[in-house]
Amino acid sequence: MGSCSLQLPLINLADKTLEPGSSKWAEVRSDVRKALEDFGCFEASYDKVSLELQESIMKTMEELFALPVETKQRNVCPKPYVGYLNHNNLSESLGISNANILENINEFTQQLWPHGDGNENISKTIQLFAEKLVEIDVMVRRMVMESFGIEKYIDDHLKSTEYRMRLMKYIAPPEGDANTTVDDNADLLAKLNIVGVEPNVGVKVNADISDDVNANASVNAGVGANVNADTGVNDNLNVDANVAIGGGVNANTDLGVGVNVNSNVAVNAKTGGDDVEANDDNEEKKLGLPCHTDKNLFTVLFQHEIEGLEVKTKDEKWIRVKPSPNTFIVIAGDSLCALMNGRIRAPYHRVRVTEKKRTRYTAAIFTCPKPDYVIEAPKELVDEKHPRLFRPFDYRDLFTFYHSEAGRKIQYTLQAYCAVSEA
Repeated sequence: MGSCSLQLPLINLADKTLEPGSSKWAEVRSDVRKALEDFGCFEASYDKVSLELQESIMKTMEELFALPVETKQRNVCPKPYVGYLNHNNLSESLGISNANILENINEFTQQLWPHGDGNENISKTIQLFAEKLVEIDVMVRRMVMESFGIEKYIDDHLKSTEYRMRLMKYIAPPEGDANTTVDDNADLLAKLNIVGVEPNVGVKVNADISDDVNANASVNAGVGANVNADTGVNDNLNVDANVAIGGGVNANTDLGVGVNVNSNVAVNAKTGGDDVEANDDNEEKKLGLPCHTDKNLFTVLFQHEIEGLEVKTKDEKWIRVKPSPNTFIVIAGDSLCALMNGRIRAPYHRVRVTEKKRTRYTAAIFTCPKPDYVIEAPKELVDEKHPRLFRPFDYRDLFTFYHSEAGRKIQYTLQAYCAVSEA
């Protein structure tokens, strides 16, 4: 059982003396490495994001999600997994590619307000906020590479990545709504074959598939679904489904993975309180997004005031991350795990909203390798003590495997896809 006192490491990334080459930089760099080695994530204190900007991004999300559904559905993108997503009217999200660039955000707002010039105030707020999340990401990646003695690769590495931003809204299920109670025995989104979720079961899919991903899916007994998918490389999928499922459904994620699902789920919930283990199926209501590891490099998440994120430790305990002012959650993904030859772990995590009368808004930046970037651990990280764990791979190919018939049956996608076999 988890401990009520168990919490993620808190690291101050905004110290005024925190400059590359300084003693403070070396100290914090060491803390970052240890946190990622032990937990795969940490809580970053970063007061360079003003409270005014935090409130502005919250008001921006409230305004955006208050728009009519048909308006939000204009948020589409040629790049798959970037666009408006809805899950059972309990969560929805909007996606922007490289939101730290104002031109891209203007394109986003013009989708929602096509008869004008978009929305200048919203565009500027999103850009400013995204820039701050990118600052955190770049700082952490520099520290990680320096700490492992591979700083000579930093510039090329930074140029090889791009960002996906998702603005997300979560509503706790209505009290007494048994149809959305879920359990740790099965995976609703795995049955929908969602990118970013570990266990996979296929469903019938009508997909507009880009060249980036080969989305293979099939019908499995016990799941009835019609799915419209716009599929591709990043961490988000647009799915519209009617699902009748009997069985347990795993919990949730802040990935921004979205599904529109009407589900009938009979389960026994087993999570509750800070230690996240209780046996009362009416006690907790969860959004139906399962426990998963991220597939990208890093995720930087802003939770604001409403908690929900839970992270699994090495010894199988769950930490419920309670938001605090000026803090952001930095989470390592599978791609970083492979790049660092397994020295950094990608943690399993989920989202479980329990506050019955409050809406949870979050914003996140996902750092992803660009197309054709080959993920390979540098030779400096391979020796007798640390033999090569993963074969080189293209980020897109990992997702092709993930969606294959074989990949859907595998829990640990990264290991199954590219782990080096023992002699």
